[in-house]
Amino acid sequence: MKSKSFADIVFVSVFMAFILMVAAVTFFKPKHPSSYYENRMLAQRPALDMHALADDNYFDGWEKYFSDHAAGRETLVRLYTKINLNLLHRPVVNDVVVSEGMYLRYNEYETVDTEKIGGQAKAMAREIAALKDVVASYGGVFYYVALPGQYTYFAEKHPWFLNNREEYTKAELEAFRSEFSAAGIPLIDMGEIFAAMGNPAGFYSASDYHYTFSGAYETYRNIIGRINGDGAYTLPLLEEEDFTFITLPNPYMGSRMRKLMNVPGITERTAIAVLNEPIPFTRTDNGSQRGNPSVYSLPNNQWEEVSYGIYMGGDMAETVIDTGRELPGVLIYGDSFTNPVECFMYTSCGVMRSIDLRHYRDMPLSEYVEQYRPDIVICIRDYEALLALDGNGKVMAD
Repeated sequence: MKSKSFADIVFVSVFMAFILMVAAVTFFKPKHPSSYYENRMLAQRPALDMHALADDNYFDGWEKYFSDHAAGRETLVRLYTKINLNLLHRPVVNDVVVSEGMYLRYNEYETVDTEKIGGQAKAMAREIAALKDVVASYGGVFYYVALPGQYTYFAEKHPWFLNNREEYTKAELEAFRSEFSAAGIPLIDMGEIFAAMGNPAGFYSASDYHYTFSGAYETYRNIIGRINGDGAYTLPLLEEEDFTFITLPNPYMGSRMRKLMNVPGITERTAIAVLNEPIPFTRTDNGSQRGNPSVYSLPNNQWEEVSYGIYMGGDMAETVIDTGRELPGVLIYGDSFTNPVECFMYTSCGVMRSIDLRHYRDMPLSEYVEQYRPDIVICIRDYEALLALDGNGKVMAD
């Protein structure tokens, strides 16, 4: 009896010591503000004041803080991911759909409200039509480029019991196209163009939400083709033979791969294009000029992981590339789908400006356009963002 009691005491003591050790390491170890693999900001330590103590959210905040910063958390999450991927073979792991050699985003089930979608499409058309009028007031031209996201492009790859948003996307596009047509807004719908080409698999990443560099190049080609075809301006179009396309040997870390903690599964590579006859340029990011300017942010070796951020160095509030040539000026604005297109677009204009309104705060886009008067203004957004009036959807001053 005494022996059993002694064993219980030892077990409880060791267990408590382990818990205290983990808590101590968690509390004192260096804290990182974000998780690289989960691609999100981690919970911060709750601020203490008299009002916080009376609020239940204060103690919930500590729970989230310790959960996010627990010692060994990343190792445990990776183990959990391996078990679910390779042992249990679950179709959804860490909000990633694992299907037919690709990783897609998990979409919550939803009820499609066509009336709401119609109202959002009208509001967006009014906003963009107002910007188009600003551009037209000084003789410029405006184009809106709509792109499918990965889950839309590979809608048929979703298991039948999961939401591929096909119903929502259909309703959204019908309303969006109708309102933009009524408002006279020039629309380049790359979803339709890709579909007419048979939706080539190589145009979109297997492990990231975005298109591949090949998909971006096809988008660039169609933008320039449409501008030149309309006749207001003529831009040089660089063909594939003007570049040397290089597939990087580095492992490509798509956003879905990151959420799966880079557990071995899909092997993917990405590419860049080098001009056979270089075009000199200067580059300014957020008002600061870059030395040795480039449109790529490349790794230092061949084994370092690369991500979509190699294109233009990721999302920038403002970038200005000046080639010093007597060609029309172009302004591109939009979300991260603009980045690889910019790697081509600068070759076709004198000055290329790029704005991401999720980060740019100096002035509304309409005022920026009035100040710099670019000849051509191009919006590039993916289907998921078409009706969103925040970020790059809010272009006019209040």
